[in-house]
Amino acid sequence: MKERPKLEIPKTMTEKVANIIGYSIFIGALIYMIITFPFLPAEVPAHFGADGEVNRYGSKYEMIVLVVTPLFLIPGLEVLERFPEIHSYPRRMDESNIEEFYLHSRMLANFAKNGTMIVFAIVFIEIINYGLIGTSTFGAFLLPLILLLTLGPVGWMIERRKIR
Repeated sequence: MKERPKLEIPKTMTEKVANIIGYSIFIGALIYMIITFPFLPAEVPAHFGADGEVNRYGSKYEMIVLVVTPLFLIPGLEVLERFPEIHSYPRRMDESNIEEFYLHSRMLANFAKNGTMIVFAIVFIEIINYGLIGTSTFGAFLLPLILLLTLGPVGWMIERRKIR
């Protein structure tokens, strides 16, 4: 297969629900950050260790980087999700299984995008709550939660990939 065709494959219910959850959590955390930003102290946690403890403080204005970064990442991940024909596939892909490969790859991009949004939301919430009330929201669960959200979809899709 030299040039891959563009196929119109409807979004699955799983993809639709993942988008609703990912965007809702991210936008909610972004609104929370905008509302609480004026009330944050001058210095807020800037880095958390594996145990969830703060090991570096920085200016609250460093949080702007946390807002700008996903504003570049999310559109890029959205493009990858919308154009599965540009993804890399094994040689065994042919006309008989191309739709299944596209769907599988698109779902992985969808979960990566939504997982990324949720990870940024969790970081927003952790920094804000620590800055406002002086205690951790997620504590030692912060790193496992982030790892689960970033590596979980990949593991799940690898386990599911039984494409003929």
